[in-house]
Amino acid sequence: MISVALSVVVPLLIYFGLPSLLKKFGGHEPGSRQLLAAAGLLYFVSIYLPSPLIDGFDTKFVTHFVGGGVFSGLLWLYLIRNLGLKMKPWLELASLYFLVSGLGVANELFEFFLASTGIMYIPSWDTWWDFLANSLGALTFWLAYKVWQK
Repeated sequence: MISVALSVVVPLLIYFGLPSLLKKFGGHEPGSRQLLAAAGLLYFVSIYLPSPLIDGFDTKFVTHFVGGGVFSGLLWLYLIRNLGLKMKPWLELASLYFLVSGLGVANELFEFFLASTGIMYIPSWDTWWDFLANSLGALTFWLAYKVWQK
């Protein structure tokens, strides 16, 4: 039930909140929200995508690949475009890695809170698969972005 609520709340917070933050701290009106809408839609859909069992366990790998990694890639692209950042490819990849890692850690801390309070059962080994899926999703996004740029 919490995942269902988050699949709606997180995209709405990003869609309405991020442009407001950029306007407040960036000093100018952000551009189109199409990337945010796409990111939100992917995040929503990712909750409902089936994932293969890994070692007999449901790790939600596809959820984190799409809703963590690719979602972060779209947020990253929105940010660099609206902040007017121009970077070398290695710095692009590093900044995307930092973003997806930061968001992934925040997500895992939230899962830890849910597990430690007894609200949900989430095994701790799940964290490593989530980090891997997030990172691979972001890397896949970045590679596709570089191919699309050429």
